[in-house]
Amino acid sequence: MQKRFVSIWFRQLLANWQLIRRPELAEVPFVFAAPDHGRMMITAVNPLAAASGVEPGMRAADAKAICPGLEVLDDKPGRPRNLLRGLGEWCVRYSPIVAIDEFGMDGLLMDVSGCSPRIWIQN
Repeated sequence: MQKRFVSIWFRQLLANWQLIRRPELAEVPFVFAAPDHGRMMITAVNPLAAASGVEPGMRAADAKAICPGLEVLDDKPGRPRNLLRGLGEWCVRYSPIVAIDEFGMDGLLMDVSGCSPRIWIQN
């Protein structure tokens, strides 16, 4: 049997997770930041902040200058990994093998070799 895999990329993993927890942030540009050598560095951005030119890896102070009204949230080490692990455990019901993208920490890889290649959509 030929092997088939599905790769799922969660481009805005932390931002989407935060929006589920705090829906009032839907219209607010926000970022996650963590301390790095005495300064706060951005680790994740939501789409509104990204549209203003804010990117991961920037200093939080620079991002606030670029995007007025930017809300900076504290990031915790290992949070993306924990979120992906939870999603991976949930996906085990659909695939016997689920792997976390260790490099980017924003994706899952699932073995779907035994699944039908057709997608049925009910109306």
